[in-house]
Amino acid sequence: MLRFILPSLVWTSFVVVVSLVPSSNVNLREFQFEGVDKLAHFVMYLLQSLFWSIGLRRQNISHFLRNHALKISLFGSFSISFIVELIQEFVIVSRNFEVLDLIANGIGCIFGIVLFKLIYQEYKIEF
Repeated sequence: MLRFILPSLVWTSFVVVVSLVPSSNVNLREFQFEGVDKLAHFVMYLLQSLFWSIGLRRQNISHFLRNHALKISLFGSFSISFIVELIQEFVIVSRNFEVLDLIANGIGCIFGIVLFKLIYQEYKIEF
């Protein structure tokens, strides 16, 4: 089971670490344009929910996890994003809770599930 969810665990760890690094340590001046941070949130959580969907569907230990992989991926990824936003507000001094970040995260999670369905329904790949 670990081999199927390891990419998901690594990506989730990356997302959490990047999200909790104080903003004073981040210098991306050459990538600055309106909404770049929302795009980053969208892509990070799209990939997170996609990786979890793939990993949970491919594992063969639990039928429950396999059958409910998309719901678990969606709600789990969004829950992580909400918890990270709360930590940014109450723990990290140079970060704060932003509703638009949470919305971008949620839309990314949904698009990750949609992308999973498009990829694996289109090719009729059975796990």
